[in-house]
Amino acid sequence: MDRKTLLAFVLIAVVLILTPWYMDIVSPRPQETVGLAEAPLTKLKRERTPNPSSTPNQPPPATENTSGPPAKEVVVENGLYTSTVSNKNGGSFASFILNQYDRYDSTLVNLIDGINKNNLLVGFVSLDGEQISLNNNWSVIGNPRRLDASTSQKNLLFQTTFNGYVVQKKLTFYPMSYSVDLEVTFKTPDRFVSRGEYTLSWNGGLTSSEKNTKDDHTYFKGYAYLGDELLEPSAKENKLSEENQRGQTRWTAVKSKYFLSAIIPETPGLAASVSGLIEDGRPVFNTTLVQPVSSGRATLYMGPQDYKALRSLGVDLEKTMNLGWSIFRPLGRLITWSLTKMYAIIPNYGLVVIIFAFLVKLLLNPLTKQSFISNKKMQAVQPEILKLKERYKNDPKKLNSATMKLYKDRGVNPVGGCLPLLLQMPILISFFTVFRSTIEFRGAPFFGWITDLSAPDTLATIGGFPLNVLPVLMGGTMFLQQKLMATPGGGSQQKMMMYFMNVFFLFLFYSFPSGLNLYYSVFNILSIVQQKYLTPDPVMAKSIQTPT
Repeated sequence: MDRKTLLAFVLIAVVLILTPWYMDIVSPRPQETVGLAEAPLTKLKRERTPNPSSTPNQPPPATENTSGPPAKEVVVENGLYTSTVSNKNGGSFASFILNQYDRYDSTLVNLIDGINKNNLLVGFVSLDGEQISLNNNWSVIGNPRRLDASTSQKNLLFQTTFNGYVVQKKLTFYPMSYSVDLEVTFKTPDRFVSRGEYTLSWNGGLTSSEKNTKDDHTYFKGYAYLGDELLEPSAKENKLSEENQRGQTRWTAVKSKYFLSAIIPETPGLAASVSGLIEDGRPVFNTTLVQPVSSGRATLYMGPQDYKALRSLGVDLEKTMNLGWSIFRPLGRLITWSLTKMYAIIPNYGLVVIIFAFLVKLLLNPLTKQSFISNKKMQAVQPEILKLKERYKNDPKKLNSATMKLYKDRGVNPVGGCLPLLLQMPILISFFTVFRSTIEFRGAPFFGWITDLSAPDTLATIGGFPLNVLPVLMGGTMFLQQKLMATPGGGSQQKMMMYFMNVFFLFLFYSFPSGLNLYYSVFNILSIVQQKYLTPDPVMAKSIQTPT
C-alpha cells in the first residue's frame, strides 16, 4: 500500500474519531436538573421560576399557591398517544405514552416519569415583588374523566385563583397530531401581576427511552431559541448551570436522543432561561419561557424528533436534532431521504442498506476503476522504484526527480488511488450520524440477532464484553482489500501499518451502529470483487519498459 492510500485511511480514521468529540463540543452533555422528590437544596433550585428582571444566578424564591381542589387526572387519547393530564400546575402531564414507539422491553415509550411531572408550570411576580408559582391543584372545568381526540379536537380547561383573581389554562388536543395548543389567560392581570409578564416552565427534561441509558443520556439537552441563537448550557456533576437571557424567544425545548418536548409561543416570548444539573448519572433540564400576559397562546410539541415534522412547524425546531457537522448535513438528509424512500418499497432497512451500498458503488465505479488501475500500475513500477532508490540513495533530490520522471513516462498517478477513499469519507460520517441519532432507524431490524441497526449487533455478552459480529466482518473485508492494494516489496513497515490500521478500525467501529458496519462491510466486499475480478490489468508490456 502506498503512503497516499495510507494517508487517506488515516484521515478517515481521524475524522471518525473526532466526530464524537466534536458532538460533545457542539452538543454538550446535558446537565441534570433534579426532581421534586429529591434533596431539599435541589428541590429549591428546581422549583424556582426565573424573575425576568433578576440576575440569572440569583432569582428570588418562589411562593407556592397551595390551595385548591383534590388531585384529579384526565386521560386523553388522539391515536398517536395516550396522555394523563393532572390538575397539578393546571394541566401538567403525569404520563405521555407514544403509541407508535416501543422501548427495548416491548413497553411503549412514556416521555414522563417521576422527575419531570412538574411540567407546564405557570408563575409570575406579584405587585408586592413576590415570585408566585401556581403549582397547586387547579379546578377542572366540566369535570371530564376521559377525552377521545382521535376523531375531533377536544379542549381541557383548568382554572385557579390568586388573591381572588382568576387564571385559566386551556389545552386543545387534535386527532393524529403531536401538537397541543396551550393558552394561559389572566383575568384583570394589572391588579395582581407585575410588569405584565408571566413564566411557563418545563422542569425535569424527558425520561430515558433506550436500552443503553448511558448513550441516551449523552443526547439529553435543554434549549431556548432567541433570534438565531441557541441557549444550551453545559453541565457539571452536582453543579447547577444556567443561562438566562432577554430577547425575542421563539421556543424552549428539552429532548432525549429520539424525542422532544417544545413550547412554541404564538408570538415570540420576552426572555428565557435554561438550567441543568447532572445527578446520579442522569441529565435533567429545566426551561422557562417569559411571556406577556396579553399573549398567552403557544403550541406544545411532544413526540419524535422527526425532521420533516419539526421542519413543518416553521420555527427552526429541527436545530435541536443531532445532524452532525453542518457541511455534511445535506448529505445526511439525502441519505435519510433515499433510505426511507427505498424502505417504502423494500420494508427491511438492512436490505435497503445493502442495495444502497450497491448504488454508491455503481456511482463511484468510474473513479474506483481508475483508482484500481492506478494502484496496479504503482505495483508494477515498484521494482523500478527500488532500483532508483538504490542508485540515488545518497542524493534525495535526484531520486525525487527520477521518480517523478518514471511516473510520468509510465502514466502513473501516485495519488490516483486516494480519491474514491476521500469521497467515501463524507458518506461514512453521514451514515454514522444517520444511524446513530435518526429516529427512522431506531429499532430497525435486519435479521437474526441484528435487531436494531442504530445500535451494535451484539450476538452475546461474555463476562460483560459484547460480541459484535459486523465490526469483525468490516475489519476482515478491510484487511483483504488492503492486501490486494499492497505494493510488492513494501517491507515490514507496510505490513505493520496494515495490521495497525485494521486493529484500529476494528476498535473504532466496534461500538458503532450496526447499520454503518453493514454498509461498510458490503461496500468492502463489492470493492474486493471489483478489484480482483472486474478490473482488468493494464497492458504492462506496453506501458512499462526498463529505463536505460
